[in-house]
Amino acid sequence: MKNNKKIFWSKPNIQKEEISAINKVAKSTWMTQGNVTEQLEKNLCKKFNVKNAVVTNSGTSSLICALLAHGIKPGDEVLVPSFTFVSTVNSILSIGAKPILVDSNPHTFNTEIKFLKQKISKKTRAIMPVDVSGMPVDISDMTEFADQNNLILIEDAAEAIGAKYKNKKIGSFGHSTIFSFHMAKVVSGIEGGCILTDNSKIASKLRSIRSHGDVSQYNSKFFGLNFRISDIHSSVIIEQLKKLDTFLEHRQNLAKLYKDELSNLVSFQSIPSFVTLHPFMLFGILVKPKIRNKLNNFLNQKNIETRICWPPVHKQKYHSTIFPKTKLPGCEEIFSKIINLPMGNGLSENNVLTVSGVLKNGLKQIS
Repeated sequence: MKNNKKIFWSKPNIQKEEISAINKVAKSTWMTQGNVTEQLEKNLCKKFNVKNAVVTNSGTSSLICALLAHGIKPGDEVLVPSFTFVSTVNSILSIGAKPILVDSNPHTFNTEIKFLKQKISKKTRAIMPVDVSGMPVDISDMTEFADQNNLILIEDAAEAIGAKYKNKKIGSFGHSTIFSFHMAKVVSGIEGGCILTDNSKIASKLRSIRSHGDVSQYNSKFFGLNFRISDIHSSVIIEQLKKLDTFLEHRQNLAKLYKDELSNLVSFQSIPSFVTLHPFMLFGILVKPKIRNKLNNFLNQKNIETRICWPPVHKQKYHSTIFPKTKLPGCEEIFSKIINLPMGNGLSENNVLTVSGVLKNGLKQIS
């Protein structure tokens, strides 16, 4: 199948509503964090049935704020999967805490309690599981493990907005949960992030940390930095959030089409029964390691943009010096096989059929 027009990896869907919202804020007398951001926080609380939402300028900032708000200190150990985007681990490093890397299930891509149990110590203060591709970890298991060991649970749900665990929305479980509103995410603010929590004391501290630790103007009570978002970005997120259910349905339809087209040729992320809604922020396929790079290059040469998400953190050049001689076979197996195909709110069914056709042709030529 010939493809002359480039198919982007994560095409967003920004329409007149978002443009109008941007223009309205731009014409106002206030464009930095203000009333629009406050309205977004109220909307998030209502949408996810949570007591508090604190919006920041990125998912990474949200992770850092959450760690600080929960009192994680230099030297404290935080259990975190190596199969994640580096920001998860970097947020821990940034405050002087010690990330303890754990393995992941090579079929679901997510970490599990059995991997956390292997690495817990007397210095462990928190766990930071990641909902890879937007698919929830086992929340009940994570919550029970944290409670039994007196640990803080911070869920990196950067990719999981809209996901459901046992028919309950991710973000509505009460513990600190972060979302990202980066351009590639299901709900985009171009940039942005948030922390959802039922703990009002933590939420109050988060708001201070977000703005240099201020509890009132020029009255800094905590360590903090400028993690504030602008009302321009918040206005976009407000409009995108209204379309979340539509975006989720669209992504699920695209994922089903991919699976219908490719089910006998490649493998996919296994979805446990407790996952009742997968948002498919990412859509990964698994192929034999010996053909992965050749197939990925073939797709790219045919104007199909892909990603290899991600090299495990312990395999990254910088981080390998921090985690020398680390071996996590599950993470490494996923990385050796995965190709993330185009998936986005702006992707069409015809795009999926084109990608699938090119991929089939590539498998015939390479295998």
